[in-house]
Amino acid sequence: VFLNENHLQGEDKSTIKLGLYDENETLVSCMTFRRVARFDKKYEWELSRFCNKLNTIVVGGASRLFSHFIKNYSPKSILTYSDWRYFSGNIYSKLGFLYCKTTVPSYHYITKDYKNTINRMSFQKHKLKKILPIFDESLSEWENMKNNGYDRIWDCGSMKWEWLNPGNLCQTKK
Repeated sequence: VFLNENHLQGEDKSTIKLGLYDENETLVSCMTFRRVARFDKKYEWELSRFCNKLNTIVVGGASRLFSHFIKNYSPKSILTYSDWRYFSGNIYSKLGFLYCKTTVPSYHYITKDYKNTINRMSFQKHKLKKILPIFDESLSEWENMKNNGYDRIWDCGSMKWEWLNPGNLCQTKK
């Protein structure tokens, strides 16, 4: 619930969820990790989400959560991404991550009422037959989506960041 209310991408399928609470025992900051990065399997972990409660500043929150993860899980390598549309990625630099590259722009589908965006992964061509009222196998994913009233919205790419346990060499070229 916290991620759905406070993170642009909502909940995730992380295996480790860490949180900070205020004096009233209200969750005010959250950081999640998943074992083995989704898009680059050479990394042991992926930092999937970090956010504070909306309209709340938690001084040092990211650092405390990240330090707790490092201390308790002893990772060798961690990968994360920051969305270039919204963030500079400075928080990852402060946590000791190294910038690797900026990914190419990608897209989300936007619903017919133009109110919600849905990650393109939900609409891969092999899934469309089961979820679209109108589907033609001979057409591309995009053509099938247009025939069902969807449009695409493009992002600006993401910045890829890596953290390596001291002593390891950078795994990717900058």
